[in-house]
Amino acid sequence: MESNRERSPQRRRVVIVGGGMAGTRLAQQLVAAGGEGSLNVTVIGEEPHPAYNRVLLAEVLAGRYAPEVIALPVPAAGAGVRRLSGVRVVRVDRPTAEVLCDDGRRVPYDALVLATGSNPVLPPLRGLFGPDGRDDLHALPDGVHAFRTMDDCLALGAAVRPGTRAVVIGGGLLGVSAARALAQRGAQVVLAHQGEHLMERQLDPGASRLLRRHMTALGVEVHTECRARGLRTDGRAARAVRAVELADGYALEADLVVLACGVRPRVGLARAAGLEVARGIVVDDELRTSDPRVFAIGDCAEHDGVVYGLAGAAQEQADVLARLLSPRTGRVVGSRPAEGAPLSGSWGRDGWAQPGHRAAPGSGTSARYRGTRALTRLTLTSTSGPLDLAAFGNPTPAPGDDVIHLTDATRDTYRKVVVRGDRLLGGILLGDLGTVGALARAWEGDEPLPATPLLHLLTNDGGS
Repeated sequence: MESNRERSPQRRRVVIVGGGMAGTRLAQQLVAAGGEGSLNVTVIGEEPHPAYNRVLLAEVLAGRYAPEVIALPVPAAGAGVRRLSGVRVVRVDRPTAEVLCDDGRRVPYDALVLATGSNPVLPPLRGLFGPDGRDDLHALPDGVHAFRTMDDCLALGAAVRPGTRAVVIGGGLLGVSAARALAQRGAQVVLAHQGEHLMERQLDPGASRLLRRHMTALGVEVHTECRARGLRTDGRAARAVRAVELADGYALEADLVVLACGVRPRVGLARAAGLEVARGIVVDDELRTSDPRVFAIGDCAEHDGVVYGLAGAAQEQADVLARLLSPRTGRVVGSRPAEGAPLSGSWGRDGWAQPGHRAAPGSGTSARYRGTRALTRLTLTSTSGPLDLAAFGNPTPAPGDDVIHLTDATRDTYRKVVVRGDRLLGGILLGDLGTVGALARAWEGDEPLPATPLLHLLTNDGGS
């Protein structure tokens, strides 16, 4: 058992709670920054699986990728990083600077990073939690699944068969991805969405209509403005699901139900430790919480009032924090950060960096996090071919903004960007995304647009 008396004066101890994308990226970047000789890094992950890219879980469910294909790169053995898998942190003891684990282990830290991620939102459906009403993923009826983790993905994959009747509740990005994956596995899929149109956080009604048409071509039956009210089960002790009841009294027969109703940050550890929590764990531009020895990154962190819940933001936060914590490029806990070079790399479809990215303004030039300018990408495939989607920023124009809008129903393409002055404000692109490269670079780097007619933004990529 570890204790404070075992402290090594030569190496600072960085403990990362959370072995997902944010925590793994941070460990990787700390090693890349040359911290293996002066840092002891411990990553404590609740999931037993190797670290994986959750952005690609739908591809695993669809059968396109095996689970090992979406594994994340991790520091090599001997690089000064220890990973504890299948271990849950139950308490942060700030006075002694230790975290307590469910196996009785006590792990001391000099710097603690909370990368605890988020939990799926469980909707208030009658019959979801049984007679005791516990809001608990482990109390769900048989056949009812969230879709957030590798275990969720593997359980759904084991349950689906050709002809399985599946109801997906929630038509956001996650629900659309899950419905598409299940349809590709041969399930009879109904997508029930309470909002007026699919992916309303990213798409306007026109783009959503095109997406809906494509989902229908995949074999997915789509219902919008459709509120699920409850579940019907078979009444046995196992409570296997049989149908989803809608608010209008109609029942959708179901062998599988997928809950894709959003996520909320996991802040229980931080709140119990007395850290400042709003919607997420509140952090400053150095990703510090209200305790200067404790940091937070990824889905659980709230910066400047924003909880991103996006892989790109998690990566950018991890990269900035690695610079701050690395003895060679950053600072020791409690000191002022050193100036650093800009971050590099751009977001690929899987959320990891690729060469050529320009970081959000200010986020890399002074080792501060200033926020993330995120671009959402999704590819749907069907017998009629793939449908690519990209959405970024605010696509709703204000008076005085310029709007460039091209629609071609025969080619299933929809392109819209909003421009204010010489900057992109937002955009939605569906169909052939030959134009996304230049637009993505201009958006993510907050760069002035080229001095060409605005229509060329949507008709010529300029070298993506």
